Amino acid sequence: MSVPNPTRIEVDTDAQTLTVTWADGHSSVFPLDRLRAACPCANCGGKAVEQVAPPDAADASPDRRWTDLDIEPAGSLGIRITWDDGHNAGIFRWDRLRRLQPKREK
Repeated sequence: MSVPNPTRIEVDTDAQTLTVTWADGHSSVFPLDRLRAACPCANCGGKAVEQVAPPDAADASPDRRWTDLDIEPAGSLGIRITWDDGHNAGIFRWDRLRRLQPKREK
């Protein structure tokens, strides 16, 4: 599957979300705690996480609040997130991010 390029990436530490807006107009909104749990690095084993649901009312008070994130490009493949716990070993590839939260059918 060909994945559209992202056109915007935004972190909202107040809402505890990361939003990726794709060239096809779809937006993927990830709760930060669930995205951290989906880290694809070998140590975290996030490969087992197959989908991350968008935030809902249950996410209003996550167990952990992420306040200081750094997001950098990982070439043209995706992004590397440095979490405020110091972890930054995982590269979130664009195709994986899109699969983690597929476009919803209307």
